[in-house]
Amino acid sequence: MKSKVKRKKVYFITVVIGFAICMVGVIFGSRLVFQRICERRTTPWSDLGTADDDEYRILIDAYKIKNQSNETVMIQAFDNTKLIGHYYEREKGAPLIVFFHGMWGHSYLDGVPIYRITQKHNWNLLLCDLRAQGDSEGEFSTLGVLEKYDCLDWVEWAQNRFGDKNPIFLMGVSMGASIVMMSSDLELPDSVYGIIDDCGFTSILDVIKQNKNKQISKYIPKNLFYTMLNVGTKIWGSFDLSDADACKALAHTDIPLLIIHGDEDMQAPVSMAYKLYDSCNGEKQLYIVHGADHAENYRKDPGGYEKIVTKFIEERIERKDD
Repeated sequence: MKSKVKRKKVYFITVVIGFAICMVGVIFGSRLVFQRICERRTTPWSDLGTADDDEYRILIDAYKIKNQSNETVMIQAFDNTKLIGHYYEREKGAPLIVFFHGMWGHSYLDGVPIYRITQKHNWNLLLCDLRAQGDSEGEFSTLGVLEKYDCLDWVEWAQNRFGDKNPIFLMGVSMGASIVMMSSDLELPDSVYGIIDDCGFTSILDVIKQNKNKQISKYIPKNLFYTMLNVGTKIWGSFDLSDADACKALAHTDIPLLIIHGDEDMQAPVSMAYKLYDSCNGEKQLYIVHGADHAENYRKDPGGYEKIVTKFIEERIERKDD
């Protein structure tokens, strides 16, 4: 009888110890995943010497944009984080495009396509550095949870600077596109005429779930990585990734939306573009670029890209003026 009780006690202790070890492992792993995905880092630009012709031209333009005369703008986000943007004025009273780069990207590099388009049409451009990236402050990215409010802060800056009649368009690439869509159900003013999404995703959690690889990292299976990121953001960042969902936001907006997406996007599958389109409650357009992987839409179809973006902006302005 005593031996039976003893065995149960040993079994119970073993289970408790095993559970504790698993919990420590998950917490430790979530810290590593949080560091990898969210914490500030410096991402170098591609090497000009190894770039192909298209990439070389974009890199050269990015360096020119960086060195082009512009106004460095600093605003304070709702949580006192200092955010930096670079403003290029072509004509007073012209439409303003507020652009957000991709995750761990660069506003100058990701902004080359829209810089070229706005320069051609004498539209004004604001290239924004996301929090914890570029020249903006912040220790970690919240993958859209707080960035959508940063987007609202930039719109408020634009209104204060240019007045409430100056047309504003929000645009982003990759995570920057997701952020502007996530902001669409906030209290954006009527001066926001439209949103342009270049290869945005529904949410970062969906990106992980829909990744075709069984492993996101070398050592962690996809399902475990998903759990650890979800846990890690709550423990180490104090934010919940369920609050970063572009589809939920689009379901509550009437701001016109243009979606540009590649049908060979391996990071944000083209199915996400259709899901975003179906979720949008307002006026919407979908432009699929054949053969384009993630963030390759402009490189694969520069003429079509420029045409659809220009048409979207011009039509929104004409309708508002009527």
